[in-house]
Amino acid sequence: MNKYAKNVLIATWLGWLFDGMDSSLYPLVANQALGELIGKANPEFGLIASQVAAIFLLGWAFGGLLFGYFGDRLGRVKALSLSILTYALFTGLSGLAHTWQELALFRFLSGLGIGGEWALGVALLAESVKDNNERIMSTGFLATGFSFGYCLAIIVNFLISPFGWRFVFLFGIFPAILIFFIRRHIKEPEIWTHIGIKIKNPFEIFKKEYLSNLSIAFLLGVTFSLGSWTCVLFWLPLWLERSLGASLNEKTVVMLISLFSHVIGSYIAGLLLKTRSRKFILINAYFMCFITAFFMYSFVHKYGILVIILSAVLGFFFGIIPATFAIYFPELFPAKIRSTAKGFCYSTGRIVTAIGVLYSGHLVQKFNGQIGQAAALMSITFLIGAIVSIFAKETDKKLAI
Repeated sequence: MNKYAKNVLIATWLGWLFDGMDSSLYPLVANQALGELIGKANPEFGLIASQVAAIFLLGWAFGGLLFGYFGDRLGRVKALSLSILTYALFTGLSGLAHTWQELALFRFLSGLGIGGEWALGVALLAESVKDNNERIMSTGFLATGFSFGYCLAIIVNFLISPFGWRFVFLFGIFPAILIFFIRRHIKEPEIWTHIGIKIKNPFEIFKKEYLSNLSIAFLLGVTFSLGSWTCVLFWLPLWLERSLGASLNEKTVVMLISLFSHVIGSYIAGLLLKTRSRKFILINAYFMCFITAFFMYSFVHKYGILVIILSAVLGFFFGIIPATFAIYFPELFPAKIRSTAKGFCYSTGRIVTAIGVLYSGHLVQKFNGQIGQAAALMSITFLIGAIVSIFAKETDKKLAI
């Protein structure tokens, strides 16, 4: 990779890292934050916790489409800088909330920026790397950034939460520093600058020639997002703490091991996708996520080595899916609509995810606070993802122009 491509990889990877960190802080401090704002013994704790998460996901959904459109219309670099500033600023402000409604509002606004970062970062990197094999490996590696970000969030939570959950959120403003590096070292990719007529409105992605790929990619994004938030990102730390009685140290160990496995899965996805079909990888990764999550939440009822092993296996296969998206989705859509379409497929589907998270909160209430039963039921979304993957279109493994 040339120097410019390396700078783009560094910038977009760090953007994803901080994206992962800021999006993951709430699940880690939800028990502490909502315990102060509404009371730990509140019978509606699970429902309110899921409502805050759902409102955040709605922000992510609208941000994916909004900033994706800005990326196609105004430029990848400008839109990326704005999205990072948005999620950093409002994550920090989350630490100033005095009611759960204020917290939900700040999480919604931070979600806007987080939703845009994925679509923009992938488009910018994919269009900046000339060699096709380098594109596959670099965009696959890019997906590891979110996992490292979640790991960073776990470490931040471990070190700072004893001083109060508010300081954990305030740390989330730190990513704003990245904007200076981006504006100094990154320019718009030639593929975007050479587009003769830019997209006029975000609804152009629904034209007939794009609709088939858009529909399948959207369903893939929905099933992954719904499964990830109801089985991994949101309920897993709360399940460990509230259902298994895990201590802060034990919860930290499980989450770190799961996320390091996620990193390995994301990197290996790049190696696999150089030779294997996109459809084959997605079907198997989705199916293994379903089997692992369903078994873990259904049959594990106390903290122990089995929790660590199963969370590691789940993290590995869970990591393959977004890395495959990062490689596969740019191959489906031309440069004119690339970031808008990817933002719609991966982020706007979180409207459905928000409804699913709310439903999972109702399930927790219905099952008398048994988070494991609710998460086991929601793991079926991974199985649906495997079925949708059967209909995914194969590409020539090259970037769409």
